[in-house]
Amino acid sequence: MRKLAPRLLFLAVLGAGLLLWSQLRRPRDLRLAVDLTAVMPGDVTDVDVIVRRGGHTLTRHEVRYGAEGAPATVELIVHAAPGEAEVETTLGYAKQASRRSVARIRLSADLEARVRAE
Repeated sequence: MRKLAPRLLFLAVLGAGLLLWSQLRRPRDLRLAVDLTAVMPGDVTDVDVIVRRGGHTLTRHEVRYGAEGAPATVELIVHAAPGEAEVETTLGYAKQASRRSVARIRLSADLEARVRAE
């Protein structure tokens, strides 16, 4: 019995650690908002948002709004594990060339990540 107790204790601690690690790494639905208030209302007709981590695409959100223009905020859900990510935003205009911007953000299950597109 004296040799069995330390082994069982080790297995219990190892199992609890693995369970905690798997919960921290599990993908979640994380919120991302792209703020378009810096651009003129009605000018943006297309929005293309690509979220990447480590060179791999996590999600892509492409919407064409037409003549009425894009809303002030575009919200999307990213199904991934929390952590650092790169957000590439391309804004398409009706009368001028499209503009691309790249930002680094931290995706979190607690807070909505915000990116200001310019």
